Amino acid sequence: MLKNKTLLRIVILIILIVNVCMPLVYADDEEEIDLNPNEINKIVESATKPINEPIINSKSAIIYDRATKKVIWGKNENQKRPMASTTKIMTSIVVLENANLKDTVTISKKSANTGGSCLKVNAEDKITVNDLLYGLMLRSRK
Repeated sequence: MLKNKTLLRIVILIILIVNVCMPLVYADDEEEIDLNPNEINKIVESATKPINEPIINSKSAIIYDRATKKVIWGKNENQKRPMASTTKIMTSIVVLENANLKDTVTISKKSANTGGSCLKVNAEDKITVNDLLYGLMLRSRK
């Protein structure tokens, strides 16, 4: 009985080896493809590009893994840029965490004369914090 089990194992092993190696035997029968150098370069370039690279409109961006402290992806990530939008986002967070959006405020002369905003306010205008917050997030004038 032991000989039969051993023989069966050997037969199964041979069948597995033949089935695994069979595709390798026929690999030479495949048709050759002639590619010119330009086509080969295109294939190599496409193979080396990151898969699912983000498509963004910004001039620069970065995806950073805080755990490993490594840059995962970047677009002009080493160019210095003004941080106006980051400041607007942080200001919005502070307002949302600390202010009552229904409160009404009076615009000071200094605030009314501050450039950059598309929200047209004048000194002594009364406006809610909520509306100011929306105005803050409008695109800045260049």
